[in-house]
Amino acid sequence: MEVAECEVLRYLGYRGAAISGTATGEQALALVGLIRELTAELKARLNLKSAFRIWGCRVESSATVLGGITINSKSLAEHLRDCHQAALLAATLGAEADSLIRRLSVQDMEKAVVVQAICSAMIEAYCAQIESEIARKADGEGLYATTRFSPGYGDFDIIHQKDILQMLSYGSHTGLTLTDGYMLIPSKSITAVVGLSRMNKRAKSVSGKCESCADERCAFIARIKETK
Repeated sequence: MEVAECEVLRYLGYRGAAISGTATGEQALALVGLIRELTAELKARLNLKSAFRIWGCRVESSATVLGGITINSKSLAEHLRDCHQAALLAATLGAEADSLIRRLSVQDMEKAVVVQAICSAMIEAYCAQIESEIARKADGEGLYATTRFSPGYGDFDIIHQKDILQMLSYGSHTGLTLTDGYMLIPSKSITAVVGLSRMNKRAKSVSGKCESCADERCAFIARIKETK
């Protein structure tokens, strides 16, 4: 799995994913070197796990019936419009990512911040791999896969992370658990829904996932809009 350095820089807050103009050449080289060093360390340590399973779904005006559960979410219903099946997925970088972040938070805060960004880029890249696998499976059945849509996007309540983990537990052991507030443990983990449709609903650009998200508070959406 390749992790793009520009994505790490984006999570670190560099506008346009560039460091020119915000740091001296020496500082820029040091930051890139640190990213590469910590990325290599993470790849050697992490125990990535994932699972997905496809269910039938029925979309109503503001709710989705998915594998026997009903999710009341207008944003999810809109995302899955015209979909008759959906894949539920869960992915995690594992407990070692959290352990490294905690250790570095005590020993070296600069490294801790960079590791946080690398882990965020890494779990996104890992989920993109799983999405590609789902899309290949869908293509073999004459279907198109949407982009993924996670609890917490729009009005898709994070309480449904519990439903997703329960529905995936039949054939998978990702080691994921939840806090009382329905946050995932380990923290560098994602659950999501990917719709399958006979219509090509997939976003046509790499920023499509952000463009379809209703979270106007997100800084990434603001940056995308600035470029239009």
